[in-house]
Amino acid sequence: MKKLIALLVVCGLVMGLVGVYTADAAVAKKVMKKKVVVKKAPAKKVVKPAPTPIAPPPPPMAVPPPPPPPVARPVAPAPTGLFGWGLNTAVDAGLIAGMMGLTGSAILPDPMGLGPMVGLPANAVMWKLGAGYAQGNDKSSVAWKAPHLLVEGLINLPADMMGGIETYVGGGLNYVVGRAGGGSYGGQAYLGVKGDLGLGGKTYGQLGMGILRTGTGSGPHSTGFALGVMVGQTILL
Repeated sequence: MKKLIALLVVCGLVMGLVGVYTADAAVAKKVMKKKVVVKKAPAKKVVKPAPTPIAPPPPPMAVPPPPPPPVARPVAPAPTGLFGWGLNTAVDAGLIAGMMGLTGSAILPDPMGLGPMVGLPANAVMWKLGAGYAQGNDKSSVAWKAPHLLVEGLINLPADMMGGIETYVGGGLNYVVGRAGGGSYGGQAYLGVKGDLGLGGKTYGQLGMGILRTGTGSGPHSTGFALGVMVGQTILL
């Protein structure tokens, strides 16, 4: 009987221990489950930005067509003059050293190129070779006639010096011929203006002083230095 009671007591202790262990295992399992299970936060929706519209490329720039080639204009031939000689001449009339007269001259280019030497264009300097005739009273109020030869130099001044007006200065020597008493040298100097009046050349007028005189033989004459006023026209022959 005592053995049975002792066996029951032992069985009761064993059962108690088993129950306690089982309960502790269950509690530990629940705790582990609670620790392992983690609630996941709801995933945020990623909103993709709307694609930026790409602007179309600009239209190509219109390239202007190249300019047309210049039209070659026919070059007018240089005028050859009335007789085709190409010789420039001048005819003028007025007061020559205080006497009425006229002259005719050939206008020649400067062969020495003096214009560029003084800072002027190459055609600024010209020469006149000619002859003239004058008649009137000398400084002693004696009537006489004075055919003469002349050599003059002309310098065309820049137009901007006189406000766009073509001006020139000139001067030279003369020699009276055909006189019984022989001839002698005289001279003239003047300032002139010129322009194109549609007469086929340059029209000009000049104002200055001059002298005509004969030699020291019989019947010498001299105008003294007297006023000269001439109006003339260039003519291309």
